[in-house]
Amino acid sequence: MNAAITFAVCCCVLAQGSMAQGVERDHQYQFDVDEETLGEALAEISIQARIGYLHPYELAESRGVNPVTGYMTISEALDELLRGTEFSADLTESEVIVISRMEREPTEEMGSTKFVTALLAGVASISSATAYAQVVEDVEERGNDEVEIIEEVESDESEKTPLRQDVIVVTGTNIRGIAPDSSPVQVFSREDLQESGVSTIQDFLKTMPQNFGGGSNAEVVGGLPNDFSASYNSGRSGTYGSSANLRGLGAGSTLVLLNNHRVAPSSGLGDFVDISLFPASAIERMEVLTDGASSIYGGDAVAGVMNFILREDYDGAEAMVRYGSVTNGDLDEYRASMTYGKAWDGGNALVAYEYFNRGNLSAGDRSFSSEAILPNDLFPSSERNSVVAAFSQDILSNLRFKSDFLYGNRTGRRDWSGATYYIRILPDTTTVSSSAALEWNISENWTADFIGAYSKTDGDVNTEVDSSWRTDIESELWTLDAKASGILGTLWGVEVHGAFGGQYREESFSNVRVDIDTVQREADRNVSAVFGELYIPLISEEDGVAGAHRLDLSLSGRYEDYSDFGSQTTPKLGVLWSPVESLRLRASFGKSFNPPPLGRVGALDYTAFVAGTADINNVFGLAAADPSIADVTAIYVSGTARNLQAEESETFTAGFDFDKEFGAHRISLEATYLDIDFENRLGNTPVPNNRSVFDAPNIAWGDDTAFPPGTVVYMPSLDTINDLLNSVQEIQLRGDVDPLDAQIISTVQLTKNLTRTLVQGFDFSTDYGVDTDYGEFSLGVSGSYILEYEHQATPSTPAVSRIDTLYNPTHLRLRGRTGFAKGGLTTNLFVNYTNSYRFDDLPGSQKVDSFTTYDLSISYDLGNQFAGGNLGEPRVRFSVQNMFDTDPPATTNAPTFSVYGYDPTNASPLGRFVSIELSTKF
Repeated sequence: MNAAITFAVCCCVLAQGSMAQGVERDHQYQFDVDEETLGEALAEISIQARIGYLHPYELAESRGVNPVTGYMTISEALDELLRGTEFSADLTESEVIVISRMEREPTEEMGSTKFVTALLAGVASISSATAYAQVVEDVEERGNDEVEIIEEVESDESEKTPLRQDVIVVTGTNIRGIAPDSSPVQVFSREDLQESGVSTIQDFLKTMPQNFGGGSNAEVVGGLPNDFSASYNSGRSGTYGSSANLRGLGAGSTLVLLNNHRVAPSSGLGDFVDISLFPASAIERMEVLTDGASSIYGGDAVAGVMNFILREDYDGAEAMVRYGSVTNGDLDEYRASMTYGKAWDGGNALVAYEYFNRGNLSAGDRSFSSEAILPNDLFPSSERNSVVAAFSQDILSNLRFKSDFLYGNRTGRRDWSGATYYIRILPDTTTVSSSAALEWNISENWTADFIGAYSKTDGDVNTEVDSSWRTDIESELWTLDAKASGILGTLWGVEVHGAFGGQYREESFSNVRVDIDTVQREADRNVSAVFGELYIPLISEEDGVAGAHRLDLSLSGRYEDYSDFGSQTTPKLGVLWSPVESLRLRASFGKSFNPPPLGRVGALDYTAFVAGTADINNVFGLAAADPSIADVTAIYVSGTARNLQAEESETFTAGFDFDKEFGAHRISLEATYLDIDFENRLGNTPVPNNRSVFDAPNIAWGDDTAFPPGTVVYMPSLDTINDLLNSVQEIQLRGDVDPLDAQIISTVQLTKNLTRTLVQGFDFSTDYGVDTDYGEFSLGVSGSYILEYEHQATPSTPAVSRIDTLYNPTHLRLRGRTGFAKGGLTTNLFVNYTNSYRFDDLPGSQKVDSFTTYDLSISYDLGNQFAGGNLGEPRVRFSVQNMFDTDPPATTNAPTFSVYGYDPTNASPLGRFVSIELSTKF
C-alpha cells in the first residue's frame, strides 16, 4: 500500500497566512540555497524569494535536499530542492506549498492520520483559524484518501498565540513583507558579489554603472579640481575611505545602511559612510534603491539608498582564503575570513572575522604616470580587520530579540611627493556599529519593532617625513526607532496596509589638528521624526479585471525636526500598474530636505590662498586674459561659506519591469527614467566649459556674466582685503607674495548653496537565461545613460553642463555579462564600457578615449567527496580583472591633486589583476 504523508507550509507575503499581493508564480528569483536540512532550505528560499513561511515542524531536520542555485521560479526552486528525494512539492492556487512524502508505509508510532493532524495542529496553533482552515482545504483538495483530517484546534482566534513571522522588511518601505514595486530596487546576493570576482564591497560598487567613481574614494588620492569635498577624504589629512556615490550627486546624497540602520560617517567632513570597513564575507545581500527615499529614511536619502544586509541565520562553518596580484608592478592582495554560525530552536548566532591586506600601487609602475615625482602612490596600501556578530532569540512565541555588531579597523600608507616635499600619510580608521531590536507580533495582522542603534567612527591621520600633521576625527551617532506595521482596514473592498512610527537620533562630529591643538570642525545636532506609510492594492489578480493584473498605490511621508535647520515634511507617492502578470509599469514622485553634514555646519576652514597669477597660470597651463592681470597677486578663497541652507530636491522616476518564461528560456527587462532637481545643493560655483577654478579670473575678465556678481573682484579696496583677511581662519601664501597687494579676489572655490543642480537619465538592464542539456547559459547587460547633469549658481547665471567632461560623470556606462553553469562549474565573462568624452566644453578640447575592459570569473565546486570529505565542501575560484591589461585613457596631469595621466573618477590605474580563492563549508 502506498500511503501519502502530506503536510503544508503556508507561503505568505504578509502575516498569518494571508496573501498581501500574491506570489508571482512566473517571476524568476535568484536563488543560492545550500542548507542541509529541509527546514533550513525552505527558510532560505522564503528569504531569497521575499516571501514568508510557516515552519514544517515534523520534517524540519530531514536531510538530503539539493542545493538550489540560479534564476528560477518558486516552483522550480522547490522541484530542484527535492529532486531525487522522497519528497515532492506543489504550489496550490491559494499560495500554499504542499510537500508530500511518497511511497512510505505509515508506522505504528506515526500513522498518516496522526502525522498530518500533528502538523496541521502545529500550524494552526501559531496562526489563525482562517489560515488553519485554508491549509485543511488545500490538503483535502489533493484527494488523498489515506489521510483523514482531524479538527483539534479551537476556532476562537483569541486563544491562539500570534506567529513570530520570518518576513523581511525590504529596502524602501517600513511595511513588513511588502516590496516597494513602484520604486526601482536592485538586489545583489552573496553569489553576485562572489561571481563578480572582486574581493571588497567598494570594488563591487565600481562595477555598477549607476555608481560614480569620483568624490570621496580611496583611489582619488589627492582630491579633485572640481570637488573640494574629496580632498577631505584624501590628501594629508584624509582617512582614505570609500563611499557610495549614485549618479555623481555626491557621497552625502546616497544613504548607506547596515541591516536597515545608520552608521556613523567618515572623512574630514563626516559626509559619507565608509563602506570599505564592511567585510564582504559577512554580507548576505546588498539592496540598492536608486530612487529618493527621504520620506522613509530621512533627508540624506536623496539619490538613493544602499542597504547592506548581514548574514544572520547560518548553521555551520565557512573558511576562505584569497590571493591576488597585478601582473605589472608590486601590488599584492590577501584576504582571509572565517564564519561560524549556530541555529537552534527559536534562535541563532553568527560570528565572522575577515582580514584584508592590499599593497600600494606606485606611480612608477605605470607608464602613463611617468611624470609623477617619486615616491608617489596611485593607490594607498590598506590593511583591515573586521568582525561581525549577529544574534537572535525568541523570548516568547510572538516576541523576538535581535542584535548585530560590526567592528572594522583599517590602517594604510600613502607616499606623496611634490617638487619641494615628500609626505608619508598614515590613516587609521575604526568604525563600531551595534544595534538591538525587539520584534513583536502584536496580533494576527500587526507587528511592532523597537530598535536602538549606536555607531562611532574614529579617524587618526598622521604624516611623516617632511610633515608632522596629526588629525583626529570623531563621528558619533545614536538612534532610537519605534514602528508598527500591519493591516489598517478595508477600503473599496481591499486591505490597506500601513506603517507608522517615530525616530530620534543624536549626531556629533569633530575634526581636530592635534599637532597644533586646533579645532577645525565641530558640531552636533539632534533629529526627531515621525513617519507613516500606506500600501493600497487597488486591484489584484483575483479581481479578474481585464488589463489590470495589479494596481497598487503607495503613499509615505516623514516629518523631521532638526535642532539646527528647523523642520520639514517630505512626501512620496508611488504607483504600480501591471496590465499582465509579466509586465509591471511603475512611477514615483518624492521630495527631500537634507541639511549640510556636520563637518560643513561646524567648519572653521574659511581660507585665503594667496599666489601670483603668473605662477598659477604656469602650474595649470592657463593663459592670461589680459596683460594687466598676467602677473599680479590674487587671493583665492576656499572652504565653507557662512549661513548654509538645507538642500531640497524633487525626484521623479518612471519605468517598467518585464519577466517571462518561454519553456526553458527566461528573460527579464528593466528600465527606469530618473529626474532629480536639486535646489540649494552644496558645491562650488560652476565654471563655464568646465575649465579650472583657477581660470575664473581670466574667464570673468572677458565675460562679466559668467559668474554671480561679486564672485571675482578686480582691484579690491584695502578695506575689502582687510575685511576678508580678518574673517578667514587661515591664510596660505605661495611664494613671496603680500596679500595686501592683491588685485584679484576669487571665491569660485568657496563651498556654498547653489541655485540648482539637475540630473536626468535612464537605468536599464536585461537578462536572458536558458537551460539546456549542456548546462545553463545566461546573458545580460546593465547600464546607465545620463541625459543631463547641470549646475547653476544663481538664477541670473547660465547653467553649466558637466556631463562628459574631465572628472565628471559620462553619458554612458555599461556592464555586460555572459555566463555558463553546469554541475559544480560556474563561469562568467564581464565587459565594462565607459564612453569617450572631452576635457571641457571648449571647441577643439582634447578628447578622452572610451574605456573598455574585460573581467573573468571561474569557480568550481569540488563537492563533499573531495579528500574524503575532510575538507568539507571546497570551492576554488579564479578571477581576472582587466584581462587585456588595458591602460586608462590618457588625460592631462594635475599635480596639485596628485593626478597623473588619467581620470581617477572614470578609470582605474590598476591594470590586469589576477586572483585565486579557496573556500569551504563544514
